[in-house]
Amino acid sequence: MPAPLPTLDVQTIHWPSVIRHYRLSKGLKQAALAHDLGVTQTMVSRWEAAAAVPSVRIQERLFDLYWASQTSVSRDVWLDRIGRHPAIVGVINAAGRIIRASRGFCRSLDCDRHGLEGRYIHEAFEGEWPELYDRLTSSGLFEGRVSSAESINTMTYLALDGRSRSRHVHGLHRPSFLPGPEIVWLLSGAEVSERVRDDVRARLGGKLIIRKAI
Repeated sequence: MPAPLPTLDVQTIHWPSVIRHYRLSKGLKQAALAHDLGVTQTMVSRWEAAAAVPSVRIQERLFDLYWASQTSVSRDVWLDRIGRHPAIVGVINAAGRIIRASRGFCRSLDCDRHGLEGRYIHEAFEGEWPELYDRLTSSGLFEGRVSSAESINTMTYLALDGRSRSRHVHGLHRPSFLPGPEIVWLLSGAEVSERVRDDVRARLGGKLIIRKAI
């Protein structure tokens, strides 16, 4: 099994992308964001231009704002809700470790949560899904450089008993900004037939489309 990748720390987050994406997604001018953060507009401009890096306090505040814009519940409640979701939903950290797998995810692969949660993508899967993780990582999803992605892949699961199971999955992927700060990969998907897989792949022009952050 390949050695797991080290967890990214706050220094690897691309703050110009994170700040600008948050500000524009909320329709805020630099002055308005500066007011929310208790800094000057000039400072926000310097962050977006990569001329300066926000302090740890500001980094934490930015991710708190991101979190508040996504949900009104705690991280633990959010993860619990994902775990009970009937569709294919998963949360993966920068090291490729599966933090949470939904009931629908486990049902699709005919496994329980222990067959997925705590395992690494390169350990639990082979073929196109480890390749998907590698592409999202190299494109900067865990750095805040990716706003979303769409994929159509064959998911080959390696069960703990040594057997493998393959499913065709149409997936949607986006970063989720957790207090910490930490960026994780939130995936959602649906199992599809081979014919639908081929149709979607033709529409996408390949297995994956990545949309960069603003």
